[in-house]
Amino acid sequence: MNTDDVGTTKTIGTDEGVSIDAEIVRVYCPACGEEFIGTKRGAGGFIAGHEAYHEFVNRQDLIITSMGGA
Repeated sequence: MNTDDVGTTKTIGTDEGVSIDAEIVRVYCPACGEEFIGTKRGAGGFIAGHEAYHEFVNRQDLIITSMGGA
């Protein structure tokens, strides 16, 4: 998929099933700028994964700082 697909709907088959009239969207992570173009379902996974990743990194930074690290 590419930027030309954003806003269109497609029927997409995967090993898990078929998504009929799945809207193609574009989302990005405001923390690191990484982007995703795909179905809303895929975008949800992208967003959730990025949120989990960045929260993990932030927690690690807080732990390191509290222990006197840089």
